[in-house]
Amino acid sequence: MIKLNKILLVSALLLSGVGVASAQEIPHFTGTELNNPDYHHGQLSPAMGVHNIQVMRANRELPETADNFGWTYNHAPMLAYWNNMFFLEYLSDPVGEHVPPGQTFLVTSNDGYEWSKPEVVFPPYSIPDGTQKEGSDQVAKDLLSVNHQRMGFYVSSDDRLFAIAYIAISIDAHDSPNDGKGIGRVVREIHKDGSFGPIYFIRYNEGWSKKNTDYPFYTKSKDKGLVKACEEMLSNPLVQQQWNEEADRDDPLIPIQKQYKAFSYYHLPNGNVVGLWKHALTAVSEDEGKTWTTPTRAPGFVNSNAKIWGQKTSDGRYATVYNPSDFRWPLAISVSENGLNYENLLLVNGEITTMRYGGNYKSYGPQYVRGIQEGNRANASKK
Repeated sequence: MIKLNKILLVSALLLSGVGVASAQEIPHFTGTELNNPDYHHGQLSPAMGVHNIQVMRANRELPETADNFGWTYNHAPMLAYWNNMFFLEYLSDPVGEHVPPGQTFLVTSNDGYEWSKPEVVFPPYSIPDGTQKEGSDQVAKDLLSVNHQRMGFYVSSDDRLFAIAYIAISIDAHDSPNDGKGIGRVVREIHKDGSFGPIYFIRYNEGWSKKNTDYPFYTKSKDKGLVKACEEMLSNPLVQQQWNEEADRDDPLIPIQKQYKAFSYYHLPNGNVVGLWKHALTAVSEDEGKTWTTPTRAPGFVNSNAKIWGQKTSDGRYATVYNPSDFRWPLAISVSENGLNYENLLLVNGEITTMRYGGNYKSYGPQYVRGIQEGNRANASKK
C-alpha cells in the first residue's frame, strides 16, 4: 500500500446468463469484531507480526534524497516477486492526482526491507496538440500524459517479467484518467540484469493506432518471446478484467464491462475464481474468468471506495486486506479457512499521519493496499 509515500507488504446479468450466487458461495464476513469509526485504529485487535516499511519518502526540497524529481503524489503500487527479488511499480505526479505530467517509477528489493532508488520505467508521454476527448470542448496543447494502472506486472510462461501501465489523458485536474478515453496500454520487459527493454503498446483505446502514437505496437517486435507474452495477456480473461475502467467501455476483451474497479482475484480449492472489486463487490467464476456471477456486495463486509485485496496465503488459508469503514482508515486484515467465510478482523495499521504535501485527491489513512497477484510470484516460495 502506497499513499503519502508508504508501503505495506501483505504476504447486472452477464452475457453468459450466470446469475447471482448465494451468500454462502461468495466471500462473506461472519465475525463479531467490527471497526469503531470514533477511533483512528477502530479499536481493533492488532495483527501480530505486521511490519510497516517505508519504500520511498517524498522530498520536494531535496529531491536527490527521494526520486530525483521531488514529485509528491505517489500512488497505486503494484507488486511482483521474480528472480529472487521484489518489484514495486507506482505512479507519480508532481503535486496531485490527475494533474499532468505523470510517470511510473520502479523500485526493487532483495528482502522487502531495503529498497532501491526509484527509476522511471514509463516516462510522461506527449499528447498530440489538438487532441479532444469525446464530449469535451477542451483541446490539448503542450500536454503530457498521466499514468493510471490497475495492473502492474506480468510473468510470462517463459518466466520473463513485464511491467505494464496505461497512458491516460487528463486535460485538467478534474478530468478522469480512467474514463476509457486515454491512449492505450503499454508493456516493457524488465531484464534480469535490471535493464529495461523498449516500450510497446499492447492495446489501443478508440481513436489511437500505430499511425498516431509514438511507441510501436507489440507485433512489430522481433522478439518472439515478447510477442508471445503479449498474446498470453490478450487471451487471458483474468488479465483482461484488470484492464477494465481504462479500456474502451465496449472493449470486447473485457469479460465484465461495467465499471467495477480495481479487480483482484484468487483461486479456491475447487478451481473456482473469486473476484474482488472496490466497495467490497465480489463474484465467482467457474471458467477462469470468462463468465462470472453478478458482482454483489460481499455480505458482512464494510468497505467504502478504497481497494480491497484478497489472496491465498502460504499456509493454505486466505486473507482479505481493506479499510473496514467509510474512511480510508484503519487498514485491517480478515482471515478465512476456505476463501469464502471470513471470521475475524484484525488491525494492520491504524495511524493517520500528518499530510506533509497537499495535492489533488489526496486522502488520509493507510489505503490502496496491493499484494502479489497470482502468476506474479515466480520463486515466491523461497521468501
